[in-house]
Amino acid sequence: MSEFKPMRRVVTGHNAQGKSCVLYDSAAPNTRPDAARPGGGMVEFWCFDRVPVPLAGDRDDGAPPFTHDPPQHGAFLRFVRSLRVPDGYDAARDPHAIPLHAPVFDPVTGRGDKGGRQAGRSVVHKTRSVDYGFVAAGRRTLILDEQEVPLGKGDFVIELGNYHAWSNPEDDSLMGYVMIGATYE
Repeated sequence: MSEFKPMRRVVTGHNAQGKSCVLYDSAAPNTRPDAARPGGGMVEFWCFDRVPVPLAGDRDDGAPPFTHDPPQHGAFLRFVRSLRVPDGYDAARDPHAIPLHAPVFDPVTGRGDKGGRQAGRSVVHKTRSVDYGFVAAGRRTLILDEQEVPLGKGDFVIELGNYHAWSNPEDDSLMGYVMIGATYE
């Protein structure tokens, strides 16, 4: 995974005559390349802000403004390309590294952050959501407060609003997420 490549998105629905058809067939329009790690980044395929979801197909719900967190009463489908820790990496010399810190919580978004980002590792965070994560390619490690869980292609994780980070100590990975808005209650 040497460059951040577009991912194809095919969205189906129905036409004015009620026949099934392709509404959109192109690269997913909502991408967020990782400036600190060229080749890594996120692709959002679809996002809706409420349930039930209107099925009219008259708008592209794959092109809303990018956010890290799903709408509280909706959800999104996202893929994340993460790169392994580079050989000889030194976090102390990385201008993009963020040291661990006391939790910072945003009550508006429901996102918590403890820092800890460096090459091959995400920030320690939590979101006000139920997250269904699955490894589509490579290997990735889920980091929790008191344990690390290695994951490989085909493994699934269900997260319930807990603090966690993701690490790629040995391999690049591609991981998909369905993130559904929730409450901490």
